[in-house]
Amino acid sequence: MKTLVNFRDLGNMTTQEGLKVKENHLLRSGEVVNLSDEDIQTLVDTYRVTQIIDFRSEGEVTEKPIDKIPGTEYLNIDVMKDVAQSVAMQEEMMKNLQPGLVDDHMKEVNQQFVTLESARKGYEQFLKACLNNEEGATLFHCFAGKDRTGFGAAILLKTLGVREEDIMSDYLKTVEQRKEANEVFIQQSRQKGLPEDKLEALRTIMSVKKEYLTEAFLTIEKEYENFENYIKTGLNMTEADIANLKQKYLA
Repeated sequence: MKTLVNFRDLGNMTTQEGLKVKENHLLRSGEVVNLSDEDIQTLVDTYRVTQIIDFRSEGEVTEKPIDKIPGTEYLNIDVMKDVAQSVAMQEEMMKNLQPGLVDDHMKEVNQQFVTLESARKGYEQFLKACLNNEEGATLFHCFAGKDRTGFGAAILLKTLGVREEDIMSDYLKTVEQRKEANEVFIQQSRQKGLPEDKLEALRTIMSVKKEYLTEAFLTIEKEYENFENYIKTGLNMTEADIANLKQKYLA
């Protein structure tokens, strides 16, 4: 993709039972905004995208409306709605963050993916939307395609039974896939007068670290004892839902 940042197909990832996630079914990316005609056509023709799930907030969606993709249904799920001031808005976060506090802040964000009611209901809606997409691919995204999207991809893949090391490997691909876009964002922020210490904090925020996703899974263990309980009692996925999800997306 030339204009769709941090895009990848989750296909061909291997489960603990030796099955593989089907290609061209589950896709993740950064915001679907200002795409080239070529990239839009690729989503339609090559990936057969029929459902787009947008984890951004109402403010983000209003500021940057999603591109029109022919033949797709659109679903906006604001998983961070319960946060008084959206932690997803990168420039807003920078007003209060110091470089030495960035890692702690990002860990807190990942804790909230588990503990917030809006996140719990949102990720339940996400998994069931993937389950109920009758044909074609589901593309899910947020702004940078790394935190809200990264956690969504992780719980989806873990529910399918994908190996944990492969889930983390996919999560960390963001470091390279957002590198160019992040530098553009850094330069834009520098031109707006953001001081160098804030720019360094911004560079960290716009990437991911293993510790961030690990914090989310540690919070799942703390709140639910294990991942299975989280999926079943936290996200209300039944045994039948899980079995059908695996049947739908594994081969």
